[in-house]
Amino acid sequence: MLTTKTRIKNNKKEIFDPIRKIFVPLTPEEAVRQAYILHLVNDLSVPPIEISVEKKIVYSGQTKKYDIVAQHIDKCLVVVECKAPSVALQPKTLQQAAMYNHILHAKYIVLINGEQCLVYMEQQGEYLPIKALPSYQEMLKNI
Repeated sequence: MLTTKTRIKNNKKEIFDPIRKIFVPLTPEEAVRQAYILHLVNDLSVPPIEISVEKKIVYSGQTKKYDIVAQHIDKCLVVVECKAPSVALQPKTLQQAAMYNHILHAKYIVLINGEQCLVYMEQQGEYLPIKALPSYQEMLKNI
């Protein structure tokens, strides 16, 4: 079970990212990101080894960085787009995640800001809202 670790360094609060294995500045968005990583691992049984955080991808010649991706071997299962609690989840947030997913080909997209969590399942090129992200084992059945 993963837990949250924080520290103060140079008068700035940092949080330990168990996936990247480093301390990072504790911004509002980072708090949301780290909470969702804990949810993926502790509640949905996603193995930490299958999660990547803030990796670069190239879309239409531009370098972009996604927040969280969970995968199985080489198959992307879910793309998670994190926002700070002060940032509303809007259609453009889904468009941003869908842009990443154009490259990654995940079955699920999650949009989260710490106040609201929206989950979508890709079906024939459309993103349909669903109640919640299924467990890792259930996601594997749907790939």
